[in-house]
Amino acid sequence: MAEKDILEKILMSHADVFADCVNALDYGGRNRVKAGDLCPAPTESFYRGGRRMHNQFCDVSFWLVEDGRIVLQYIIGNETRLRKRQILRKASYQGGIYRSQLEGKEGVYPVIGTVLDWTGKRSRIPLSLHGLLAQGGASREDLELVDEMKLTVWHMRNLSPEVRSRFVSDLGFVVDYLNEGNFEGRKGQRILHGEALCEMMEALTGDTRFTALIEKLQSRQEKGEEIVMCEYIDMLEARGEERGEERGMIKGENRLAALLTKLYALGRDEDARLALDDRQVRLRLYEELCIG
Repeated sequence: MAEKDILEKILMSHADVFADCVNALDYGGRNRVKAGDLCPAPTESFYRGGRRMHNQFCDVSFWLVEDGRIVLQYIIGNETRLRKRQILRKASYQGGIYRSQLEGKEGVYPVIGTVLDWTGKRSRIPLSLHGLLAQGGASREDLELVDEMKLTVWHMRNLSPEVRSRFVSDLGFVVDYLNEGNFEGRKGQRILHGEALCEMMEALTGDTRFTALIEKLQSRQEKGEEIVMCEYIDMLEARGEERGEERGMIKGENRLAALLTKLYALGRDEDARLALDDRQVRLRLYEELCIG
């Protein structure tokens, strides 16, 4: 599970992909954030637990820098299991950043946090601090005195076509495949981060065809060649056919080996010799000896 989380982070750590994700989800497709204005921000913060200091890590974080000044910090969390107290995790991450602003000499700036859920399972976790506290027994009267915090969760395997159409980076390939099972809608789109895309696709789908293409993609991109999705689809299909042929050959060899072993055990050496030379004899013996 840890490796899967890491592979999800790699694609998201590219500034163009991160900016695309923020624009598509947080800003409704508006081009608010440009990759060139993003600068990687620390993903580690600290808090005190009892008498000791502890550290915590968020997944991916970038500063938005304008005119040499930090104006925003974005945090994206990739989740493979949503927890009931997820809102407290958000509060903890953002609280750590605001705490550092309290201690620092730089200006203050807002922090925007978004959670991406990759599980495909709908969750009924509280999406606000008030909601979580109310479940814990807090009264409405008391909650009126508690500052509210809301949690934004995007279920990446359940995105509408309208939302998915906002993506223009390699992340668009991922969300289309998870929701449609294909890349048909992006045949003409260019792939920019081949290795990270392939690794994330395998991590999310379990299909090893994606990572089997990494070297081929890297080789072509190192030569300065552009790869559009229609070519990638052709490569995936060819790889699938190769794997099918390989599996067929292995299955055939195993079946023949089982037949010969049985014939020799029965003392039918002549039938074993004929089976090697004649396909029709093999088929008859497979049926006779019930070898599937």
